[in-house]
Amino acid sequence: MKFQYNVNVNDQDYLDYHIFWMLRSPYGKKQMVSLRIVITVIFAVFSLISLFGGKFTVDAFIGILPTLILLLLFHMLLAKFVVWSIKGQLRTLKKSGKMGYSPDAVIEFWEDRFVEITPDNKTEHTYSAIERVSIVDDKVIYIHINNVMSYMLPFSCFESKGQYDDFFRFLKTKCANIDVY
Repeated sequence: MKFQYNVNVNDQDYLDYHIFWMLRSPYGKKQMVSLRIVITVIFAVFSLISLFGGKFTVDAFIGILPTLILLLLFHMLLAKFVVWSIKGQLRTLKKSGKMGYSPDAVIEFWEDRFVEITPDNKTEHTYSAIERVSIVDDKVIYIHINNVMSYMLPFSCFESKGQYDDFFRFLKTKCANIDVY
């Protein structure tokens, strides 16, 4: 075994992951851009309908101003709405008792694979299964298997900066797609 880390995750870490995923990761950014485009097209269609119905008069142009203001507000407040929505979804999950993470785990990194061991489960992956690694604000490392599944390594797992540096060098040999945020 090359490295072994005891990982302790709480609700705030899980919330931070989801916010990162939606607002900063390549996966979430694509969804946000798609959402912005769809909403803009819908607003544009309503605006064009209003303009055609008003025969492109000054009154018709003035009539679409509230629509354009709403569109502008949508774009300005979308990130805040997404964070609010994520918080609501996670509260609902917590009430149902079905959080999507294990608070305590051990992650072992071997030369050819890595293993996560939780009280309820054991998962094992080869390094070729890693799609990307995200290192966020010198706080956490997310090892993405795909756009849905990730492993979380908070920097608190590392005993020293030297241990983190050794692990980072090791990780770079196993995964070429490492993003630092």
